[in-house]
Amino acid sequence: MYRRALAATAVTAALVFTGSTAFAASTSTKLSNGRLYFEALHGSVVDGNPTKWYGTTQYEKTGGSAVNITLEMYTSNGLYKDRSQSISKGQKKGKTWVVARSSDPACSAKGIMAADTGTYETPTVHFC
Repeated sequence: MYRRALAATAVTAALVFTGSTAFAASTSTKLSNGRLYFEALHGSVVDGNPTKWYGTTQYEKTGGSAVNITLEMYTSNGLYKDRSQSISKGQKKGKTWVVARSSDPACSAKGIMAADTGTYETPTVHFC
């Protein structure tokens, strides 16, 4: 889908495990003027509710001039979008979505950022 990336490396790490099941996962992609993060948390980890999960896309801008961005999350159920907003060097912007587990049985997602300069994404994570 979106495969454009400015400089980089991607790091993926599962955070919490019970047996062989991950209940939380995070990933990030380094860009030339910042880092795009994505984290998915099973509802059992956040509030004890196993019927939902939380996905957060966040961008930390470390250089360059101000740009307009739209933070997004892609799951097997579709694309979730936040409103467009401006971000400047030194700022962090993020958006969290709460999703019913029944609407995304694959338990996989990734973060996406549509910016003036292009579209960028994190690697996909698997979290339940």
